[in-house]
Amino acid sequence: METQVIGGFVWDSINTEKIDDHGLEREDIEGLFDEAPVVFQHPKYPQRWMALGFVPEPDDRFLLVSFEINDTSWVRVVTAFEPTNEKWWRIYAKAKGIQA
Repeated sequence: METQVIGGFVWDSINTEKIDDHGLEREDIEGLFDEAPVVFQHPKYPQRWMALGFVPEPDDRFLLVSFEINDTSWVRVVTAFEPTNEKWWRIYAKAKGIQA
């Protein structure tokens, strides 16, 4: 995905409930996108994207967000959670040039 300005976020009861289940709030996800996450195409669903990054302080949690983006640059989050598999950190660290 090329660098793109996000027009906003589409929140509904479905995606809000999913992030609530993972102890996250809308502000967590929107804040992650403000912090230049690593973004790449979803490996199984070509219409979806994934973002890896950190929720801004004071939480500073590492998140994985699956999302779709429409023609008007609005993001609809599919789900988001704190990944436990170390592979996500390795992907993030490699993209950011961080020693893992």
